[in-house]
Amino acid sequence: MIEISGKNYVAGTWSSSGTYTYKSMNPATGEKTTFSFVDATSEEINTSMKAASKALSEVKQDQLPGFLKEVSFQIMNLDDKLIKTANWETALGKQRLINERIRTMTQLEQFSEYISNNHYRDIVTSTQPALHRMQIPIGPVVVFPASNFPFAFGVCGGDTASAWAAGCPVVVKAHPSHPQTAEIFAQAVHRAIKKCVLPDGFFSLIHGHNVSISKELVLHPQTQAIGFTGSFTAGKAIYDLAYTRKHPIPVYAEMGSINPIFLIDISNDTIKSIIDSITLGVGQFCTKPGVVFILKQQNNIINKMINAINQKKTGILLNKQVKDKLIQQIKHIRNIKDVVLLTGGNPVKNACSFENTLFQTDAKTFLQHKELQSECFGPISIIVTCSTISQFTSIATNLDGQLSASIYVQPKHYTDAIALRDVLVQKVGRLIFNEVPTGVAVCEAMQHGGPFPATTAPYSTSVGMKAIYRFLRPIVFQNAPNQLLPVELSKSAVST
Repeated sequence: MIEISGKNYVAGTWSSSGTYTYKSMNPATGEKTTFSFVDATSEEINTSMKAASKALSEVKQDQLPGFLKEVSFQIMNLDDKLIKTANWETALGKQRLINERIRTMTQLEQFSEYISNNHYRDIVTSTQPALHRMQIPIGPVVVFPASNFPFAFGVCGGDTASAWAAGCPVVVKAHPSHPQTAEIFAQAVHRAIKKCVLPDGFFSLIHGHNVSISKELVLHPQTQAIGFTGSFTAGKAIYDLAYTRKHPIPVYAEMGSINPIFLIDISNDTIKSIIDSITLGVGQFCTKPGVVFILKQQNNIINKMINAINQKKTGILLNKQVKDKLIQQIKHIRNIKDVVLLTGGNPVKNACSFENTLFQTDAKTFLQHKELQSECFGPISIIVTCSTISQFTSIATNLDGQLSASIYVQPKHYTDAIALRDVLVQKVGRLIFNEVPTGVAVCEAMQHGGPFPATTAPYSTSVGMKAIYRFLRPIVFQNAPNQLLPVELSKSAVST
């Protein structure tokens, strides 16, 4: 039976020493929980981080595959209260959350398989001079989960799973929008740690509605890396703070983007898939297409896009903060000259909702106004009309870094698309042809990241098996006796 305590999970112990409390809220009804969550104290944070540092040297690499599988098993065994609780806190829908639980479990199992041999250690040896190089865990990792993926980018999501797979203890800062869900996952991790006999410090869960909690975690001397998924404002603040430390640390912040779509060739199926992508998850995906570029001769599709989006139901946003920010952004956009509101554009009264919205403007106006190039986290997109394919390329040259971009093109225009492709290669982490950007496969080949401001680390990914390398660092042993090499290298030395 799952019971919610509202406490912090501090290296194996449920603790509530603090006095500041907060409640989570159902975005569909406005109802608050009947119980409170306790912000962690400085002492609880310090205990968690010190225990994590100690656990780094205590956990054994051969324990990790089994642990990751056990966490997946424990998540599978959570009763229906996990789905009900997460749906109460996010209004994402039960089926969406059921699917997301499967993805979360799959990620853990894939990492378990990935580290079952030592290839991820990237072992390299040299005889002249005698060098042995390998990857080792970077140290304790602090993870800030996403609001829009309470499972797949939550307590046991991709950032945590990849850090654990690297051998790094993790301290998770629970997202204030879904602390009940976070505690249920923490209970599952607790059982897995006990079953696999890992050190208690390998995992902690910290509550913190007050921003000072996040600051303490970032600045704590034992913290060696940060994993973050969320808004640009919060991610950039964490990144900047981390570089004020006496010893700066890497911040792997995925901060979203507008994921532009360039329509060279179109069909009715294209229109439907784009509108589906804009409104998927109430537009609260970091891969939502926020801008669609069309050619002037394609103006006839605009009414089709309006009709298609008007057929979509209005959904519930994740929380009031998302709605309030959308109201501000849309107000600014509506005041820009030569930007036309095609449909929507208003908050839904007495609900945590915003209308499905399309704007239209021209290329010149789009380039002149930076706010048109900023992510609107919700069911909002802007159609930008251009004169030529060459103008697509010119606009792409002026775009900021993005997680993704899509080009819709057929064989007759492949040659025309080459220049656009070459520009976008420098702007994005994933370049897509004839498909929408939503839907990110969890596999070794995936790249979910991109040049700043999409992320703070364009050379890394937060999805797929390569995400593990964010939390590893190389070390070289030179002229070391075989008896003093780590076991992975001593085996390599013998085979050499």
